[in-house]
Amino acid sequence: MKKINQNGQSLVEALIALVVATVVISAMAVAAITAVNNADFSKYQNLATQYAQQGMDLLRHKSQVNWTSLNDDAKDGKLYCLAQGDVDLGGSQPDCSFPNIMDHGKNFFVRKVELIRSTYPCTGESVLATVTVSWTDGKCRTASDTPNYCHNVILNSCFANIDAE
Repeated sequence: MKKINQNGQSLVEALIALVVATVVISAMAVAAITAVNNADFSKYQNLATQYAQQGMDLLRHKSQVNWTSLNDDAKDGKLYCLAQGDVDLGGSQPDCSFPNIMDHGKNFFVRKVELIRSTYPCTGESVLATVTVSWTDGKCRTASDTPNYCHNVILNSCFANIDAE
């Protein structure tokens, strides 16, 4: 009977155990990183939804207090950049490409409001309001220096004159 070389066999077993341990640890690291990324995305999506709802609340208040002004703002389908803390729409903006809402001390979200006089999907003489809150992260691809805001929360609502007969 031949004698088996135990030293070589132990080395092979140790290498296999090392490879298995490396694969298990790598899988755990990938799972942890994915969980953190998903938690961050959920947090930002919830914040963006809150900021969009704040924008809709501002428009709802404006429609109840001064319908004529809101209706005039929607006449030509205007776009407004609604910054954090704004209590009015301010002037019409041609472009909302830079963050105007802060998170943890840095500008992070872009909130814009689009107003259009509409009979569809609204009924009667109404204003269709679209509030969009966008943000970017490492998953957004960009080919230029301008950030690509690939994540969006979009809320739509129809506003009508509640005092009309």
